Amino acid sequence: MKIITVEDEYTLLNHLTKRVSEVLPEAVISSFDNPYDVIDYLPESKPDIAFIDIMIGDMNGIELAKRIKSVHPECDIVFCTGFDSFATEAFDLGASDYLMKPITKEKIKHSLSLLRHNTIPSLTDDRLFIRCFGEFEVFHHGEPIASFTKRAKELLAFLVDRAGAVCDSSEIKSIIFFDNADSYLRVSKKDLERTLKEIGAEDILIKGWGKIGINKEKVKCDYFEYLDGKPDAINHYKGAYMQQYDWAQTTLARLKKSLNSSAE
Repeated sequence: MKIITVEDEYTLLNHLTKRVSEVLPEAVISSFDNPYDVIDYLPESKPDIAFIDIMIGDMNGIELAKRIKSVHPECDIVFCTGFDSFATEAFDLGASDYLMKPITKEKIKHSLSLLRHNTIPSLTDDRLFIRCFGEFEVFHHGEPIASFTKRAKELLAFLVDRAGAVCDSSEIKSIIFFDNADSYLRVSKKDLERTLKEIGAEDILIKGWGKIGINKEKVKCDYFEYLDGKPDAINHYKGAYMQQYDWAQTTLARLKKSLNSSAE
């Protein structure tokens, strides 16, 4: 899903973009502090949702929304403003929602339930969303899972990195666990299984004697979608992958090589 955020004050633009990203971590978000840059962007990309401030320099948000709609009629418009005086004009234009600042995750989530043209699968999809591009993170109903222990989370990251391959315990121990490898792996597996069971997602694991893997069909993951050649996932990759894990550098090098090859 492609989203644009438009706000002429940098701090507020950063805040808006961050809140949208927290609610929709799988989305490809392009942010703009100049409405004319948005107009230049429209012919080359088709945004699904536009979050627009009303007061954005010499072109207000209403006019920009009209320009967007003239090119992409099914782009949902969500206005984000400190002024309530434009609400009638905004809804006459067909806006999906009109948010009053300050913008919060809760307000954005509500606005996404009111979209006129697009649906957000992640809001109704019970599968975990796993983000690999950037920092590795796991989301359940749009919220990061905070109950993972550090080692259980790293174990899950390793299984995701192997993209569905069932991993032997000795491989896992040699790459992500060192001293006291047997006890670390045993405790990490137990913690991982417990956390996944608490949220009803224990079936994402494939388990055998001395082996463990992840069922790719049971999760939504930007890395898996990238490997499947899905355009949104390809656009989402910006050269960072599981940044907190040194062992992920091997996959990162392969991704960078793929990215460079496609650019040639």
